[in-house]
Amino acid sequence: MPYKKVDLAVEAFNQLNYPLVVVGIGNEESKLKSLSRNNIRFVGKVSDNELAKYYKNCKALIFPQEEDFGLVAVEAQFYGKPVIAYNAGGALDIVINGKTGVFFNEQNWQALYDAVKRFEKMSFDSKIIVHNAQRFSKQNFWKKFKEVI
Repeated sequence: MPYKKVDLAVEAFNQLNYPLVVVGIGNEESKLKSLSRNNIRFVGKVSDNELAKYYKNCKALIFPQEEDFGLVAVEAQFYGKPVIAYNAGGALDIVINGKTGVFFNEQNWQALYDAVKRFEKMSFDSKIIVHNAQRFSKQNFWKKFKEVI
């Protein structure tokens, strides 16, 4: 979907010449594939088990879109993976800049490119990232919900 801004990731990773795996399907897929170089792989729709493998083996999740919440970013962090995210929307509630990921401030490929370059110079503690994601766990939700009631 255009609002997911996968085109920004494709262009940034074309310029970086780093591997990028795009998971999922949508009406932009053929256009994005035509823009992509050999370092970018489209795997389409995957099972939950396959998705878990991608999360476990990724270096980071690229999150260029603005979402109300951003479940994918939380899922990646549950696996201890940092998120490189556009500095808006739900990402502001999920990502702790410099601790659980990196923000970029403009929604264009150059800003994402620069964020990836900054990310490469940093190190992240997967335990801190998982702990951060646990704020959004089902158990924590029910605990907080019961406190309110």
